[in-house]
Amino acid sequence: MNDQRRLINEVRRTVRTYNLLVFVVGAIILVLSVNRAHDDVVVKSLEVVGTALVSAAMVSFIFGQITIRDTTLQVDQAIDDALREVLEPIRENLFAGALVRYRWDCHLDAPGPDGYALQAMRVSYQVHEIPRELRFICVSSLTDESFIRLAGDHRYVFRWQVDEGLVPGDPNCFSIGHVRVDGQLLHPASPRPTTQYGSPAVEYRFPVSEPRRHRGSHALEFTVKARKYLGDDREIRVQAYVFRPVLDAEYRLTVGEAIGAQILNTQVSGLSRLGSGGLAHYGQTYPDAFGKVAAHALFTTPLQTGSSVVFSIDRGRPQRTNT
Repeated sequence: MNDQRRLINEVRRTVRTYNLLVFVVGAIILVLSVNRAHDDVVVKSLEVVGTALVSAAMVSFIFGQITIRDTTLQVDQAIDDALREVLEPIRENLFAGALVRYRWDCHLDAPGPDGYALQAMRVSYQVHEIPRELRFICVSSLTDESFIRLAGDHRYVFRWQVDEGLVPGDPNCFSIGHVRVDGQLLHPASPRPTTQYGSPAVEYRFPVSEPRRHRGSHALEFTVKARKYLGDDREIRVQAYVFRPVLDAEYRLTVGEAIGAQILNTQVSGLSRLGSGGLAHYGQTYPDAFGKVAAHALFTTPLQTGSSVVFSIDRGRPQRTNT
């Protein structure tokens, strides 16, 4: 690509040099025609030749610039059309299964003497196609390996991980509040103990009746409660992943006074965006006096699978839990 650009620039310089030479020769001939004013035949000949050369040079300068710009525009348009033709089907396939109007709301509060706090979440979005069964899973593990086999399985709308040693089936550790499809409440599901790569896990399965799976856009909303370890850590990270492409995503976190937050930050370095452009706004939600209460991250740029938003809570001095 660089070699082609150098070649094009060299051709442009050569054309400009020849145009300049023609212009200079034409100007010299015109000057000679003025000096030979006593010889009508020579004057007329020189004047005609000089005028022709100067005019040709000027026309070449003007139209040369127009031609270069026009050629550049044509080439850019051809490249854009070719890329669009190749990438548009891929983009359409990605967006066909994307989650629209994605909303992630979380509240962190009520730290206990055991070093754990409660993390309450509400997730809502619209999706074109909804599976026959909605699944929620919680795994007790220290690695993400447990979720490898679930990649691409759209039945698992929520995946959570708790510290190793905790019991995922304990309602105080992980529980589902309500699940709604198009505003209709689904029947509560009983927990199903299972394992993922040898790690204990629990699943909640909500069947979706066929009439509710009609064609068109569906609105899904659910709430989850889980335990979040704080201990004496000064910095706490609250992280949200997306397991499918999302459009128009909004993330919001509120922090209870008992957490003792001194600084609340939002990090979006873990994002993988689809396409260029779009807007992103993130940071503290309220003015400085209330800056420790809430934070947000809003996006108009589509986000790819695996993107994550991190809220960082700095509690200042290490917190001491009661014993």
